Formats: sequence, C-alpha cells, structure tokens
Amino acid sequence: MIHFKKLCSCCFIIGNDIPEIDTLEHEKRQTPSIHDCCQVQFSNKTSLNQTIIESSKLTLLVLETVHMITGVSYEITSSGLKSSKRKSKDNCVYAGSQSKVDNTWINDIILPESEKGVGKRHFMIQYLRGQGYSDKGAYFIKDLGDGLGTFIKLSKPLKLISNFIISFGDSHLVIKIEKNDIILRFIDGPRNDEKFTFTSDESPIKLGRMVDCNIRIDDNSLSRYHCMCYYEEDNWYLIDGDGDKGSTNGTWLFAENFFEIYDGLILKVGETLFKAFISCEDGNKFDN
Repeated sequence: MIHFKKLCSCCFIIGNDIPEIDTLEHEKRQTPSIHDCCQVQFSNKTSLNQTIIESSKLTLLVLETVHMITGVSYEITSSGLKSSKRKSKDNCVYAGSQSKVDNTWINDIILPESEKGVGKRHFMIQYLRGQGYSDKGAYFIKDLGDGLGTFIKLSKPLKLISNFIISFGDSHLVIKIEKNDIILRFIDGPRNDEKFTFTSDESPIKLGRMVDCNIRIDDNSLSRYHCMCYYEEDNWYLIDGDGDKGSTNGTWLFAENFFEIYDGLILKVGETLFKAFISCEDGNKFDN
C-alpha cells in the first residue's frame, strides 16, 4: 500500500513530527467533501432566548481489528471524548499512537503502536453547530497526514470533486473533473501510472475484474464489477458495486478533508474498522 506521506508532500507531513492541526473553523476555504462542509457558518453559541436543544452523541465501535479489542466503543459528545485524559475542551477528539508530548496528553483515543499504518496523531473528529446543519450539531472527521491514511467506506453515491483519492484492493486513484469529463489517474496498484479520460456521454464507467469493464483491473481482491462512476445532473458520482449490489471488500474515500460523519458510517484506520452511531446524548436514536 502506498504511503500517503510520499504521495502528496504539499498536503502531508514528512518525517516523525506531530502534524500541525487545522480545525474546520480555520479551514474556511473550499475543501472537497461530499457535503462541501467547510462552507458552513459557525454559531456554537445559543442565545438566552433560544431553547437549548440536546446535542447529538457519536459512538465509535471497534468493528474489526488486529491489535485493538473488538466491541470496545468510544462515546463522543459535543465537548469531546467522555473520560478523556486530554483535558482541552475544544470540541475535538484526536486519535493516534502517541499519548503524550512533554507530559501533556495529545490524543484522546490511543491506537496501538503495533498496528500497521497507524500514525502518532492519525485523525481528528470535530463537533460543531452551524448554518445548514441540524440544531443537534454534526461531527466531522479528517486524516492528519501521519500514517497510512483514514478511509471512509462508500455506502451511498459520492459526488466526485477533483483531487479526491479513492482506494480499492491494491489500487489508489486520483479524481480530476474537467467540465463534463472525468480523469482517473492511478497512483498505485496494477494500473499504476495509467490515466483514463471519459466524457459524460460514456457514463456509466465500470471498474472491476470483468472483461467488459471500462477499466479492467487484474486484482483478485476486487469484485467482478467493483465500483462505477456515472454522470447525472452536471456532476460525476461514484458508487460501490454495480449499482444493485455492493462489492465484497468495499470502495473507500481517503479523508484528506473534513467529512461529515453519518449514522452507520464505516471508517478504516490502520488494521481496524470502526462503525459510527449517531444518537441523542441519552443514547436514544433521533426521530426521522
């Protein structure tokens, strides 16, 4: 698997230093995400005349793992991780293999050093309330550039934006959108260094092991029709599987930019899969 610190030196740290952190509030420039989430206006304060609305709670469950404990869960509220040893109440949660710097806790969730691909400060989660989001608030996740990446499993169509990095099997590819065309540039795997350009008239674009795929990839870990790009209403989208059935091992988005966490989201960090659950702070599900 490609090491992302070597992939984009302009975006990721080099060496063993702890990465400098940008929160969503500092990242008000446009950054690609399925929700364009950095365009939100921030208003975490509630006026005295407003009814105080209960915030949402995020629970991260260890779904599959090599070195962590399956079934362990982490409860995250608007103020951070419950029972965290990191005392900063900054609406953020940090996860990584290093617990302290100069006797100061820098991570809330400690990931095993023995786990392949885990960084010292691997990813962050930030809670905020803002225009365009529910009064209960929302949680966002972002990779911090130290380690082998933080990946979101696609369970619904993903609106594609230039510079998205998509991962499946042994392959990684970078998306580029030029007007109505889509360019898929492979940066790892059997098709490494190959580039494919498709027009909107050629939609849908199938990727997988079958000979009738637009891009056939010789990788036994892929499904016959592993994922598909399609053009709809002036945008390109990516969906896992063939549109009717998902792939066996999944299609993944590298969380280079803040991505809003939704109920049921599956997250891959190192050799561990987490599943996210969103509920009221009392543990009950929100009404639809």
